[in-house]
Amino acid sequence: MSQDKIVCLDILLEFLEVAFNHILYFRNLYPKEIFTKRKIYSAVVYVSIHPELNEYLKNVLNAIRELLKEDENNVKAVNLVIYNINKQPIEKFTFDLVKLQINHTEKDPYYLKTEEDLRTICLKLSMCEAYLKPLPEDSTFSIEIQTYEAAHVGLSENPNCEDFPWIINEDMLEMTDTNLLPLKTIKTDCMNLQMYVTESEKNKGTN
Repeated sequence: MSQDKIVCLDILLEFLEVAFNHILYFRNLYPKEIFTKRKIYSAVVYVSIHPELNEYLKNVLNAIRELLKEDENNVKAVNLVIYNINKQPIEKFTFDLVKLQINHTEKDPYYLKTEEDLRTICLKLSMCEAYLKPLPEDSTFSIEIQTYEAAHVGLSENPNCEDFPWIINEDMLEMTDTNLLPLKTIKTDCMNLQMYVTESEKNKGTN
């Protein structure tokens, strides 16, 4: 992987980490006390200080890194899925990785446009309570990586990921009666990404 691609990958992974934390904080999936304030993209963000949660997120991000290092087309999308107490999916934040760009050196060498767009997403996530219904109590979450079978096999054999095995979700339940809310499309010289959230009307508030 070229140095340019490595820089773009690092920016993407940093953003995903921030976004995951922001979603968990503002959707009240964990107590506010396990988060601390930090500043990134010239905006205040909330980052977990919970060791087990941080370890889970670290392993997820490591798997994404290994997949994209092998082939930038290995990851189609990353989903943070929220479930009610009955394990039914009720909300899904999707990061659709259209393309990891590398033609940035001439137009935006300091990634200012990318940073501006990432800041916009963080601000929109911080206001998600205004456009999403409250989650039921005891909601849980998981992170899914949409990839290809060959890429999954390669990941399972990758020594850098052997302590965090991924499984194929063959029994994935689909949400019904959904609303799709676009959050932001990023199209810069560093990355091309679409982010949106899908909300299930049927399962909201089910305990």
